[in-house]
Amino acid sequence: MRLKGKVIKWQNDKGFGFIEPINGKPDFFFHENFFLNQSRRPVVGDEVSFEIATNSEGKQRAERVLFRGERDPRKLGEIFDVIYTSLSCLFLICIGVLVFLKKLDPIILVLYLLLSLITFLLYRQDKIKAKNDEWRTPENKLHFFSLIGGWPGALIAQRRLRHKSRKRSFLAVFYITVILNISAFSFYCYSGSNFINYDLILHKINHFTHEFPKYSQTKPNQKHKGPIYSWTNKEGKREFYRICILTSSYVMLISRSTHTEASHDKPCSHISFLDGAC
Repeated sequence: MRLKGKVIKWQNDKGFGFIEPINGKPDFFFHENFFLNQSRRPVVGDEVSFEIATNSEGKQRAERVLFRGERDPRKLGEIFDVIYTSLSCLFLICIGVLVFLKKLDPIILVLYLLLSLITFLLYRQDKIKAKNDEWRTPENKLHFFSLIGGWPGALIAQRRLRHKSRKRSFLAVFYITVILNISAFSFYCYSGSNFINYDLILHKINHFTHEFPKYSQTKPNQKHKGPIYSWTNKEGKREFYRICILTSSYVMLISRSTHTEASHDKPCSHISFLDGAC
């Protein structure tokens, strides 16, 4: 409930004073930060309206003070909250309709929803950091996510979380990012460019699936001639042995050659082992 009164005492150097209600109640303390519009500093004799609140010590004071004739910005803010939130949702709904009519790639809707969610969470995290007096999220990061498609989430966060909704320099850059993103989206829609070529992707996938088995198959066994070892057996004959290496299976095979000294230049006898031969 709002009450009306008059400023009867004001200390300009300290920024606080007292209000006398017109209904005869005791005077109420107020601070300059309790003015809703912050349009100017009060002077003695100003007619104001205010709401009674209780501080942590249980004492009553005047808060949410307005000069006579001023409008409550909270009511106007609530109207803008509904308008901006509706615009953000309407934009996403329009993209959904275009996707449903197969006029737009579904990935566009997914990207806008995902980026909006990420941007909303970034605003929420920044607000929590501001309350805890921690290192803040850079404004450039917030603007970047708004530019690439997260501005619907940013707009909802500004109105619902009451964060970054009054700083004019920030809002000016933010609205520029919104205009640039909508312009790029409109150009994409009217140009008929294909953001993702599904046929090309499927062709690449099929090509990869057909080529991969070729690379995964082992190479044919390659036979490398190894050194020849010889010795004399019990019968007094000299024997020759050659070590053959199969590179594909990394197996060394020892093959026995003929029993004559002149046969070490001849090919060794065939021995099949692990799909290889020496």
